[in-house]
Amino acid sequence: MAPPITRFRAGLTEVLCLTDGQLDLGTGVFPEADPEWVAAVLPQGLKPEVNVYLLRHADGTLDLVDAGCGSVIYEGAGGRLLGLLDGLGVAPEEIDRVIFTHLHGDHAAGTLHPDGIPVFPAARLVMHAAEQAFWQGREETVGGRLLAACAEQVEVVGDGDNLGQGLQTWHLPGHTPGHMGLRFDSGLALIGDVIHCPELQLPDPDIHTRYDVDPAQGDASRRLALQTIVDDGLVFSSSHLTGAEKFLRLEVEGNGYRSIAP
Repeated sequence: MAPPITRFRAGLTEVLCLTDGQLDLGTGVFPEADPEWVAAVLPQGLKPEVNVYLLRHADGTLDLVDAGCGSVIYEGAGGRLLGLLDGLGVAPEEIDRVIFTHLHGDHAAGTLHPDGIPVFPAARLVMHAAEQAFWQGREETVGGRLLAACAEQVEVVGDGDNLGQGLQTWHLPGHTPGHMGLRFDSGLALIGDVIHCPELQLPDPDIHTRYDVDPAQGDASRRLALQTIVDDGLVFSSSHLTGAEKFLRLEVEGNGYRSIAP
């Protein structure tokens, strides 16, 4: 696993990519991809890191983008977030907002302690309205439990909403109905689970995972996001980029893309 903290300056905001853990998802994640190509690219299967972002704004406010796995699900594959925050001198009570790309367990389970008590009691929990609607009442899921336990903290947003601090929401549905990224005025984009494996999905953006609720919509969102990153000259990061390079640019290559240093 790469070093647990990677830093990037986005205008007046310091963005710290914190690696909460690493999953082992095996070889069946990409059901429609050529299995021989997948095996050649991923001989040990897909082992994505779980990235959470701490945003330190110039006025001292603190946002998280996602909250990681916590320590309960995925057999303890995650749960490093609170220790990393502590090492940075940040207490959970100091987090002002947790902005969710979506409410899958590897992004949202870190919001609740094992006993169901909120980890970030003072934070607003920001999510797309379609994401709230999708998980509401489904308390057998991480998203449903979060919404039930933290109902008074939830704040819903739409596409292109201004979150302050030079941040705008970017609705990129398909992985889940309310999956969203964030765009920074300074030229950074955080794109959540638009990409799980750059080695496969950059050269062929139509490769999707078995976790996508609407694969066709997810493919369209992926192509939109990647082409926008190229056209607008953005630096991007995604929730499962694995290795030392957590912030990248893109350029067109053939019918897909390749990543380059920022």
